[in-house]
Amino acid sequence: MHRPLDHASRVIAENRRRYELLVEMVQHYADQDDVERVLRAATVAANYAWLGPVGLLSDLRLERLVVNAVRGAGRVTVDGGRRAGRVLHVLTEGYATGGHTRQVWRWIHRDERVSDVVLTNQAGQVPARLAEAVLASGGQVHDLLSAGGTLLERARLLREHMDRVDVVVLTVHAYDAVALAAVNLPGVRPPVIYANHADLTYWLGVAAGDLLCDWRDAARTLDVGQRAVPTERVGVLPLPIDEMSAAADDTVRRELKIPADAVVAVTVAEDWKVAASWGRGMHHVLDRVLQRSPQLFVVLVGVTSNADWARLGKRYPGRVLPIGRVPDPAPYLALADVYLESYPTRAGTTPLEAAMVGLPTVALADVPEDKPAHIFQTGSPGLAGNPAATTVEQFAAAVRRLVLDPDLRRREGAEARAAVLAVHDGPGWRARLEALYEQVRALPAIDVDDLGDSPTDVGYAAVLLSAVAPAAGSRDPRDRTGPIGDLFDRRMQADLHAALARDLGASFQVRVAAGWHAHERWTGRLLELSSRHPRLSVSLPFLPDDGVHGERTEATLLALLASIGLGPEDCGDVSVDDDRPPARGPELLGEPPFTDEALDWLEELLRSPFWSAPTGADRGRGVVDARTPVTASA
Repeated sequence: MHRPLDHASRVIAENRRRYELLVEMVQHYADQDDVERVLRAATVAANYAWLGPVGLLSDLRLERLVVNAVRGAGRVTVDGGRRAGRVLHVLTEGYATGGHTRQVWRWIHRDERVSDVVLTNQAGQVPARLAEAVLASGGQVHDLLSAGGTLLERARLLREHMDRVDVVVLTVHAYDAVALAAVNLPGVRPPVIYANHADLTYWLGVAAGDLLCDWRDAARTLDVGQRAVPTERVGVLPLPIDEMSAAADDTVRRELKIPADAVVAVTVAEDWKVAASWGRGMHHVLDRVLQRSPQLFVVLVGVTSNADWARLGKRYPGRVLPIGRVPDPAPYLALADVYLESYPTRAGTTPLEAAMVGLPTVALADVPEDKPAHIFQTGSPGLAGNPAATTVEQFAAAVRRLVLDPDLRRREGAEARAAVLAVHDGPGWRARLEALYEQVRALPAIDVDDLGDSPTDVGYAAVLLSAVAPAAGSRDPRDRTGPIGDLFDRRMQADLHAALARDLGASFQVRVAAGWHAHERWTGRLLELSSRHPRLSVSLPFLPDDGVHGERTEATLLALLASIGLGPEDCGDVSVDDDRPPARGPELLGEPPFTDEALDWLEELLRSPFWSAPTGADRGRGVVDARTPVTASA
């Protein structure tokens, strides 16, 4: 059973409070008709909620702000009758080893149509295999980031690419406001499929797809119940998996020092999928497995060695081998006799790839179906007929049977391969693809105004927190601005800083460095800012070698004030102190340099409207209260 982390309620509540500040920024920019900053702030907000649970898996308030900003009074309609034989795949960023990128190039290989790819925010090199798949289909790759421009300009360019094709498939990151905006620009466009490759977590884009494409049936519960996706707008297409063969190679076995007569089990997973998310991790399970099968060695690909694995390795010397991330897991699958699905969170792609090379797979799913965490332990369609163990003892026994019986391994491996091949490749998969295309062609354009509200679910957020973000503190939203890079401009920096600081006290304190008297123009400008902004509190150090009563400092300061037409009575909150005074509220960390840029930023900060909280009726709607208990559930 899932046991919520002791800090779950507090962290989720603080995550939600900070997320609401980001949504408030989006609302403010929308009120100012600043469409570009609506997209930028929405990107940051979605990235924040994706990486730190806030109690939401979608936010249709936020999506309405984006859609209304770009759509205005116009309308969007779908032309489902286009049959030019061209499909556009949209990614935020492609990766050479990324699972979702692999799915895109495999999709392209299987589709008889010409396939183009647009990348909305590609930071690195375009993956070679993705480019090769596109070129082989007769299509082109378009990198919007390298072309430069704002997010709104990228959205308009993306829409132009959309207008040239029959169907659009979005396989984008959870924060991609560019894709959401492009789909909702007014006018006629082709039907759009949104690939739900992050089905466990928050993402921005319910209103970006006329049809939501899940990889597994179990995701529908979250789609309809927590994302407010209409059930008729949900489809399923199994992950495309390449037919593979396991070519034996003793090189890896020798490198890992595995005896020739040992039986090898392999797991391919990220660290979070095998960590002790709700009381028990994979290292606990493997303890029993290794104990019952002395001839078994376990290779963990993608898993980083840590104290848990070190302790297990000490109990079973040489038999527990976490090897970290590798460019290609294929050599390790070729080494294996058995594939163990990751626990407590099952993976999507690699168990299918293991089955394709003829490995029998064993899974443990010990969360009851009526509990929120059950979704973490559901498998893909091709392995649906392979029942999972429901206890650690059952799991260890299933592994032991395979370890002891090579014929059973070959038989179950062949059955798994045939089952996956029938659903995830070949004519069966292509028929599902064509059905998906016809399903989306028959739907009218998605309209965010027709959708309901996104519900808050603190219980599921606690499960998600345990699995993907177990740190005991809430992250600062300023650490989540990476996707917009330099577009996180000075105004947005100031607005976010003000929003985060406004509840900390009435004054914003600035301590000036020694030597201020030698920078008369700079100090005069700072004092002038103080006179105009009641919130600003300025502390100056005494001049060096001044007298006990500070006569030189006082005379210098009064002369500076007089030179800008101010005096002690109208200069604002200015003090002279031996040391930085105790904080009475938010303060500028460190002493600002004597540069115009530092004062420009300070002036931008003081001008921010986010020092005052809005008074609208929707302020803070749905915010999680830290006092709300998170109940134990699986």
